[in-house]
Amino acid sequence: MGLLDRLLLTVYTLALTFFSALTVIVALGVRWPFNVFRLALLNPEGRWVTGAISLLVLVSSLRLLYSAFAQPRMQLVHETELGEVRISREAVETLVQRVARQIRGVREVRARVGLTGDGVTASARIWVSPDVGIPALAQQLQEELRRAMREVVGVELSALTLKVENIASEGRRLRVE
Repeated sequence: MGLLDRLLLTVYTLALTFFSALTVIVALGVRWPFNVFRLALLNPEGRWVTGAISLLVLVSSLRLLYSAFAQPRMQLVHETELGEVRISREAVETLVQRVARQIRGVREVRARVGLTGDGVTASARIWVSPDVGIPALAQQLQEELRRAMREVVGVELSALTLKVENIASEGRRLRVE
């Protein structure tokens, strides 16, 4: 979470606390907060101020919801003598897909990667040909991905989760080996 999001969260929390306290006060039978709000809505300038504050709270809510559910941009960072080398999540996912497609029997692959303290974790959903043994294919894929991660990216593949989505039928396009 960046500095702007933290500042926004602080202001949002303070505003929500203020409005919640006013709601509790009104619920206890004190009428002056309700009357002040009603008078503000009757005045054109008060409506503009109320609308602006409400719009600010709405935009803050949407921004905080987005930042809560947005996937963080993972990057691998290598320090060299000349500076930093940053490798994006998309680049590592593309590498996983390319390596998997080169293995005989893999028809299609979709990959996701994550970063842990031990290295990179990968999750791949694969579609395979009906003429290959899945345990042998999985073993080969793990070895090839481990080698590619070490050589190309420079990190260890700490975990690989494979999910065979489907055994493709022969009616689909055949790969030229």
